[in-house]
Amino acid sequence: MTRTEFAYVSFFWGWWTFFEAVWIAARWQSRSRVLGAVVYRLPGVRRVGRGACERRLTALLKELERRGVPAEARPEQDELVDRRDHIAAGRSVSVLLQAVPLLTALLPFVWSASPARTTITPLWMCAAIAGFSAVSMALMAADMRAVTVSDAAGTVTEAAVHFLELLLVPDGRRAQDSALDVHARVFARLCQSLRAQARHAPRRTPPVAREQLRQTTERLIGALTHADQRYLFSEGADRDTAVRHLSLLVAGALRYSCRPRGQRDSLVVIDTALLADAPEPDAAATEAEPLRSRLLAGAGKAAVAVGLLAGAVLLPGGGAVSELLAAGGLASVALVCPPLREALHRARELLVGGPSTGDNEPALPGEEHSRPPVSVPPGPCPHCADHSSVTAGSRPVG
Repeated sequence: MTRTEFAYVSFFWGWWTFFEAVWIAARWQSRSRVLGAVVYRLPGVRRVGRGACERRLTALLKELERRGVPAEARPEQDELVDRRDHIAAGRSVSVLLQAVPLLTALLPFVWSASPARTTITPLWMCAAIAGFSAVSMALMAADMRAVTVSDAAGTVTEAAVHFLELLLVPDGRRAQDSALDVHARVFARLCQSLRAQARHAPRRTPPVAREQLRQTTERLIGALTHADQRYLFSEGADRDTAVRHLSLLVAGALRYSCRPRGQRDSLVVIDTALLADAPEPDAAATEAEPLRSRLLAGAGKAAVAVGLLAGAVLLPGGGAVSELLAAGGLASVALVCPPLREALHRARELLVGGPSTGDNEPALPGEEHSRPPVSVPPGPCPHCADHSSVTAGSRPVG
């Protein structure tokens, strides 16, 4: 492959990756990355793989019924099938679209491995192929993270279905790892998705309701952990009882998580009656974002910033478009660089002509809580003095 041909491949990969990174970042910040939200509306998509999905979930619901889980504690079959098939269709299309830049990056590698090739592949070309592949795979991981942030309940649905199938409907296929390792990995993924559901509550959720949601989730995870330990360390009738209790808890969480995102009107994650004997949440439990997720978020914003700045420099005769790309890249860098964010804030004060009315730190797109108003009316209404703007309209959780 000549240098010119490789430049054409790199150009195609770069622009596809650039638009993909900007799209993922925008959907991440707006929390609108829901799998299958648009694809599932296309004609014929609902029929692809729906039959197999319906058979699997029907067998799972029948097994839950056989284990003694009441109907009011199980998800509705149609609702669960629609939700699960919706997510599966969206994930399939996402993989197809994201595989394009990865296959484009691997095209020079296939050429270099051809037995008919008579020239030596330059070292810089191998390094470029490795870099392209790493960026493409990082974007796939970032897209999965954007889905978790936007539709955390859908992630719980997938994890709960997978765990219940592993617990109640084993497929008999031999795995490379031991059954205990597979069980522990799937159970940890379920608990992680439950914590993510509580962490990524709607932006305008009041702090009191957010804390109640966190405590309810931690109590649910504690009850699941206790039931899972009983299941692993018991035999005979005790083991059947532990399986029933564990299935009841997971099915209760699945019942609320599988509701469509647009129809979720509460923060309830499970019936409180199922948590009557659950332990209180540990005071040392933290709701902070895991380090891996924070690093991925920072790397994603940095990659978007580099792509925007590169587009502003490489776009020939862009004019206003180049200026917009440069401004967007600078803003993306400011999201992950506090000194630059502070410098931009100071520059804004100088341009505006005085200190701003807000805080010293500008509001970020992913900020969870709204800022309190700076100016207070001189004469508040005595009838409204006892009401709080934070807790107004909140509804109890659990």
